[in-house]
Amino acid sequence: MDIIILAGLPATGKSTLAKKLQKSFPWPILEKDRIKEGLFDTIGFTCYDEKRRLDAAATEVLFRVMESLIKAGCSMIIDNNFAKEQALELEALMKKYSLTPVTVFLSGDPKVLYERYVARDSAQRRHLGHAMQDHYPPHPGEEISFSMSYEGFSWRFLERGMDELSWSGPSIRVDATYPGSIDVQQLTLKIREALDGGREDI
Repeated sequence: MDIIILAGLPATGKSTLAKKLQKSFPWPILEKDRIKEGLFDTIGFTCYDEKRRLDAAATEVLFRVMESLIKAGCSMIIDNNFAKEQALELEALMKKYSLTPVTVFLSGDPKVLYERYVARDSAQRRHLGHAMQDHYPPHPGEEISFSMSYEGFSWRFLERGMDELSWSGPSIRVDATYPGSIDVQQLTLKIREALDGGREDI
C-alpha cells in the first residue's frame, strides 16, 4: 500500500496535478475541498464561524476515510493543504499504521499565489461556498463578489503553517508559482523512486 500526499498553499494546482498523477497511480483521490463542498450543499452556513465548523468537519471526514482505506490496504492520493494542527494528526495516523507517505509539496511565490487565488474565486471557477464567507447558499438574485487582502490570505494560510512541510517521510518539493511549467513525467519518475525507497528529499 502506498500513499501520495499533495500538500502546500492554495492555488498551486494540487487538484489538477492529482488528476494527472492518477493516470500513472490509479488510486482513489481524497480531496478535502470536495468533502467541504458536499457539506456546503447539504448543510450550508449562516456565518463565518459555521463555515469554519464545516471545514473542521470535512477534515475529520477526510481522516476517517483515510483510515478506512488504510485498514483495507488501499493505496491513495491525498489532496489537502494541511495546517499545523492537521499535520500533527496526519503524522499520528501514519505512525499508528507504520506508514511512510511520499509528499509532493507545492510551494511558490506567495504574492503570485495570492493573485491567482483571488482571480480564481472572483471568476467563480470554484464552488461558491469557498468564496462566500458569511452565508451559503446565495440568496435569490444576490450579486456574488469576492475580495480578500494579501493580509487575509497570509493569516488564513501562511500563518497557519500551510507553507511548511512538518511531517516525516520522503518529500518532493515543487515550485508551483506557474503550475503549467511542472514536468509531470519527471515528477512521476521521482515519486516512483521515492515509493521504492529513494532519497528522503528530492
